[in-house]
Amino acid sequence: MNRPRKHQIQNTDSPLKKLRLKAKLTQEQLAGDIGVAISTIRRWEKGQAEPTMTVLQMKSFCDSVQITLDDLPDSLLPNSH
Repeated sequence: MNRPRKHQIQNTDSPLKKLRLKAKLTQEQLAGDIGVAISTIRRWEKGQAEPTMTVLQMKSFCDSVQITLDDLPDSLLPNSH
């Protein structure tokens, strides 16, 4: 199995991961931008934890992924099958 190229849009059902990849950010970059641990970003993207952020973190997240608060999806959790 081939690994995806860096910053290549991958098939994923995680809205948070889709936004991060579209903005061409690594998990490390996004974690630094919003002030959380890289492991937190991983858990959010895998649906192992629900994203919780302060208002300031949410604004930083939106700035980082280049969307407005109004453009955020209703949920950042992956779709459960």
